[in-house]
Amino acid sequence: MHNRKNLLLLFSSLALITAIGLILRPGKLFDAPVCAVLESRDGQLLGARIAADGQWRFPASDSVPEKFAKSIITFEDKRFRRHPGVDIFAIARAVRLNFSKGEVRSGASTLTMQTIRLSRGDKPRTIGEKVLEMILALRLELYCSKDEILSLYASNAPFGGNVVGIDAAAWRYFGRPADELSWAESAMLAVLPNAPALIHPGSRRDRLLAKRNFLLDKLCDAGEIDSLTCSLAKDEPLPEKPWPLPETAYHYLETLRKQQGDRLYRSSIDAALQTRAEEIIRRHHESFATNQVFNLAAIILNVHTGEPVVYCGNAGHTSREHGDNVDVVQAPRSSGSTLKPLLYAAMLDEGEILPGMLISDIPFHYKDFSPNNFNHTFDGAVPARDVIRRSLNVPSVRMLHEFGVEKFIDLLQRLGFTTITRGADIYGLSLILGGAEIKLADLASVYASLARELGDEDAVKRPVLSRGALWCTFDVLTEVNRPEEEGDWHSFNSSKKIAWKTGTSYGNRDAWSVGVTPDYVVAVWVGNCDGEGRPLLTGVGYAAPVMFDLFGLLPPGRWFDCPMDELDEIECCALSGHPASDLCTADGTVTMLVPKAPARPGLCPYHRLVHLNPEETWQVDGDCWPVDEIRNVSRFVLPPAQEWYYMRSHSDYRPLPPFHPDYAGSRQSGAVEIIYPQDGMSIATPVALDSHSQGVVFSAAHSDPGATLFWHLDGDYLGTTAHGEHKIKVVPEKGYHLLTVIDANGHSASVRFTAL
Repeated sequence: MHNRKNLLLLFSSLALITAIGLILRPGKLFDAPVCAVLESRDGQLLGARIAADGQWRFPASDSVPEKFAKSIITFEDKRFRRHPGVDIFAIARAVRLNFSKGEVRSGASTLTMQTIRLSRGDKPRTIGEKVLEMILALRLELYCSKDEILSLYASNAPFGGNVVGIDAAAWRYFGRPADELSWAESAMLAVLPNAPALIHPGSRRDRLLAKRNFLLDKLCDAGEIDSLTCSLAKDEPLPEKPWPLPETAYHYLETLRKQQGDRLYRSSIDAALQTRAEEIIRRHHESFATNQVFNLAAIILNVHTGEPVVYCGNAGHTSREHGDNVDVVQAPRSSGSTLKPLLYAAMLDEGEILPGMLISDIPFHYKDFSPNNFNHTFDGAVPARDVIRRSLNVPSVRMLHEFGVEKFIDLLQRLGFTTITRGADIYGLSLILGGAEIKLADLASVYASLARELGDEDAVKRPVLSRGALWCTFDVLTEVNRPEEEGDWHSFNSSKKIAWKTGTSYGNRDAWSVGVTPDYVVAVWVGNCDGEGRPLLTGVGYAAPVMFDLFGLLPPGRWFDCPMDELDEIECCALSGHPASDLCTADGTVTMLVPKAPARPGLCPYHRLVHLNPEETWQVDGDCWPVDEIRNVSRFVLPPAQEWYYMRSHSDYRPLPPFHPDYAGSRQSGAVEIIYPQDGMSIATPVALDSHSQGVVFSAAHSDPGATLFWHLDGDYLGTTAHGEHKIKVVPEKGYHLLTVIDANGHSASVRFTAL
């Protein structure tokens, strides 16, 4: 009686446990770490990193390839599709077999039960554990479909060594995805979870081959494959050794892992395009290494989505040297000249400049900053569009000074430069020449967003920069034909119309190139991750050739439509680029498309009415020449310092003739201008080997080419210059000084400077 009560209690307890187990919804069965896996936009594997526990375990797939599904069901659980998680017939067969053999030969575990066992780890195989597996298997079948259960099993089954799951196994043993495996390959993988050690080299390989062929015969008997397919499948060899996993877009996956952890990343990368781009980058990288330039990064964005279709964070990642582990697409580097077009567009947008408007290009000093052009020469005055085409430094600094550093920083931040976070007092005017660090990813993203805004004719929200300003800017950038590195000038021929810009940071440390079309942005950086500069490392010499080769991989497309509704036609002076005055007609005017703006620059300030004698050899007035013989002529006249440089690159420039000796001197103004030093400048004088100062050369300009200038330092006479070459060598003592230059008519200019 007592035993019957105990037995009843036992069965009641089991029934209660079973009922509770069936009612409770199963939680997440598997929580093991997974590999970081990167797929292309069409599902191709680009790369994978081993899981944190050292296993090749891909994130679970929601489907199982048909060949593997049929193979594993045939081999492990032929009634899988029909039983409720526990196969009564298999249990009965296992009991008979085990009793007849006197030992455990079969556990009668279904695939559902094996899935439960895998989820519970390395539990001892006891009767109690088996009963619990049955209960949990029944519960799993209540809440999951057969396909879901099969997917759980296939994603977590052991396949030998440190390989877990069908997807990882297919790539490790056959070098391709599971849905592309043959019947022989699928059958081999189907028998491995039952005996995973068979995959290792040695005599056990014969057993693996035998088990695979046994399964192929069963598949044939079941009608899943025909006899010819079975025979051919048996002839296929077993894999010799594990395959290395792809490492395409290597740094992209590494960066995604750092940002979001190990998981499956279905990216926008175009696998075929990425492979071809990496080959181009590899060739250039090998060439650049001869100049000890070891790092190269590139990114191609789809303008319409803003997502990358090609991502190469560092060309030399396979060597693991020279900072090759750094994803330079995400690394802040000195911007060089890459921000200049954005300043140009912003000033067009606000009406502060026009495309052909002259910008002063003479020596410029602001506080402790004295910029130079790349070729260390000056043109006197340059049209704003040529400042961008040629990437001239001094006019760009003057433009930023006029626009305002703080306002430009705000613009860059609104455009999306995430690393420009400091204030105007930190960056100063050097911001436009590379004084800030930017990321290649941000540079590409900003240009892509601008192209997207320009192409969006139906935009409701006003963009950061107007479509009119963007169209004018991109139009100028398509005509880039003499970048800042004039000594290394190259002509790049392309069948595509591309707006592009290069940049080189101070000390030849960073070479940039970015190009944009309505469909794509290509951005390239070349240099050394450790910051070492190299001779001849320039944007046009290194980054631009890579950029154009990458554009060669992309399909042709249309160009941006001209947004006429956001542009005005303005009649401008052909020489100054300002809105034309009545005096400009002598040298001609041009009609220009410019962005609609709240204001405009004033009328041309350089054309003025001058009074000349009939031969036009003197400037005269009524006091020195008969009034009825005076010729009133419109002439294009630059300020003296600009004129002095301008004439050297513009042979057609006609300076004004000198004033007649009897001309009223009081009417002559602004005739003298000191070029160097500039007011407030601190200058250091070179010292010779004997510790004596070698002095510095001061220079000035005069509106009269034949004028004589008299130089004074702190009231002491220094000397005289004439014939248009107004330069004088001075050896100033340390301290503050006043330099004064006077012409024969008493007109003067003065600057204060400090000698260090």
